[in-house]
Amino acid sequence: MIALLKHLHLTFVLLSFTGFFIRGLWMIQESGLLKKKWARVLPHINDTLLLISAIALAVALGYSPGDHPWLMTKIVALFVYIGVGVLAFRHPSKPIRIAAWLVALGLFLYIVSMALYKHPLGVLLAFNA
Repeated sequence: MIALLKHLHLTFVLLSFTGFFIRGLWMIQESGLLKKKWARVLPHINDTLLLISAIALAVALGYSPGDHPWLMTKIVALFVYIGVGVLAFRHPSKPIRIAAWLVALGLFLYIVSMALYKHPLGVLLAFNA
């Protein structure tokens, strides 16, 4: 069961990153695809499934944010990512949208690295010698 939850969660993570990346490219190109209903709805469906799978996986593994600092940091970083991601697609200034998109991509990768390293510093742990 845990293996299935992990695979589902990782699939939703990959779909979320890919979708966010592609929508960012469309934003830069000012593509009409970004305004299509499916392009606005599918990310929300996937991200909801991503969150559900994350919660189910944490429960199945017995992980609590209070007992695992990396998990609490990951949750906080997720809220920051969401805020920066909203800025990336709603700010009136295109340079700010592009900068926010790049920051959000970095945050996404940092969040993934926390899960891989099981540490609040994530990949930055490698530079903390």
